[in-house]
Amino acid sequence: MITSIPPTSEETTAEMSRSNRFFDTLNDPMRPGGKTRPRLFGILNLTPDSFSDGGAHTASPESSAEFAAQMVADGTDALDLGAESTRPGSEAVPADEEIRRLLPALKLIRTRFPDLFLSVDTRKAEVADAALAAGADCVNDVSGLQFDPRMPDVVAAHHASLIVMHMRGTPDTMQAPENLVYGDLIADVSAFLMDAVEKAVRAGVDPARIMLDPGVGFSKTDEQNMALIRRAAEFKKLGFPLFYGISRKGFIGRMYGIPCPADRDEATAQLQLELCRAGVEALRVHNIAATLRAITADGF
Repeated sequence: MITSIPPTSEETTAEMSRSNRFFDTLNDPMRPGGKTRPRLFGILNLTPDSFSDGGAHTASPESSAEFAAQMVADGTDALDLGAESTRPGSEAVPADEEIRRLLPALKLIRTRFPDLFLSVDTRKAEVADAALAAGADCVNDVSGLQFDPRMPDVVAAHHASLIVMHMRGTPDTMQAPENLVYGDLIADVSAFLMDAVEKAVRAGVDPARIMLDPGVGFSKTDEQNMALIRRAAEFKKLGFPLFYGISRKGFIGRMYGIPCPADRDEATAQLQLELCRAGVEALRVHNIAATLRAITADGF
């Protein structure tokens, strides 16, 4: 049940100020040569079963906040907090359990970093409502607003930002053969994303605060994942900032022969450079320091 009271004018003003500052900088060159460096979203998994580092930062809110502080020190622009694994084959977590995992860390991080842009990775309106009331600025909905029809209204009510991602099915069904067939991959993904944008805007979400994620690793084959990376520039015509989350994913391990997710940072960085060159505005990453070293060396 969605039970939180509407945000106060003071809370709304602070949230809108952080969002305005963040989105205002997305297209500003950050290097003397005029190249635009993508903004980095450091990944903070608050789950016991994440594919990469499940359980590593869940011992206490303090340990989660310490890891957040390390990513801030390493240079992250934002954090993306998630309390439900959406790896292939994973099952849904009840909303109350997701909230229990998420809120203590979120509240502590917000207290320690009052100006940091915070995104919450959730498909559930009830979880989004609680997180936004606790200080989050953005909802990262990997279902592209399919899972919970109440999500657009919750985001709009909080004057929050939104990331919509392309996915077919749910994490436990998304790699089924019927979800991997596309007539035209780029066109089909684009149509899905724009439908989600229309749904969000119709509910009152500010279109100037929406980012689009083509969904690498979600209902895609390895070849399709690579196409979404190599053809990222084609999504620029949609007119919204692009958000890509490819860090340490399984297709990278299969392509490069790296079975351990934590060993995939160098290979991840090589592909992230392609996204930088395509003009992608935001990257969701595990290793902030390694990513910054790679893209800085390339002039971003």
